[in-house]
Amino acid sequence: MARKPMRAKPERVRRFSPFQEPEIPVEITGEEFPRKEAFQLQSLAKENAERVAKHLVALSQFLETDPERAFLHGQAAAFRAGRIAIVRERAGIAGVESGHYEIAQKDLRAASRISGSVEILPYIARCEVALGNPRKTLEIAGSVEAKKLSVAGQVMMRIASAQARIALGEPGAAVLTLQCSELNEKDQPWSKQLHQRYRDALLAASREADAKEFEKKFPSSFQ
Repeated sequence: MARKPMRAKPERVRRFSPFQEPEIPVEITGEEFPRKEAFQLQSLAKENAERVAKHLVALSQFLETDPERAFLHGQAAAFRAGRIAIVRERAGIAGVESGHYEIAQKDLRAASRISGSVEILPYIARCEVALGNPRKTLEIAGSVEAKKLSVAGQVMMRIASAQARIALGEPGAAVLTLQCSELNEKDQPWSKQLHQRYRDALLAASREADAKEFEKKFPSSFQ
């Protein structure tokens, strides 16, 4: 009886990134990544953990000035460490700020499943309204008590809710949503975005004069 030919063992398929990783600035060492967050990378191989940390530092560095570049660093980190909550969360936030809402939503939902952190919900809410689901945004906003969010989280949720109100044809409600004590702050990481969204809400409500006066009050937010 003829022997059946032996089948060749399938070659091990190596996973490749679907895009070229963005270049990390030479001055970034990875040591800049906060130690209280770095422990989440301990499950990774040392070399990979160092690379992921560098990408996350670069993401933070470019998030405001070059959000598209920040997004690419976030995706590179997520490809290398997709099961780590902080990686998917940061990648998702960069996706929101750069306008890649579908990708951001996937990253943020993954981060939420892993960590259960309510701080992720405002960004998921922003994705929903950007993707045409303003009522879902308001549903998310109503599902969490404001006091359970950090101040930054509360501001982001207000921004998401205001965008939802505008999308639903309720600009007046959007203005009211953004009227909070934080609106008087000018040196917080979220100040510029909050000011711009409030100005936009005033314009949507046909309050051009009020919008101009507000711009004069915080000129640095509109430069």
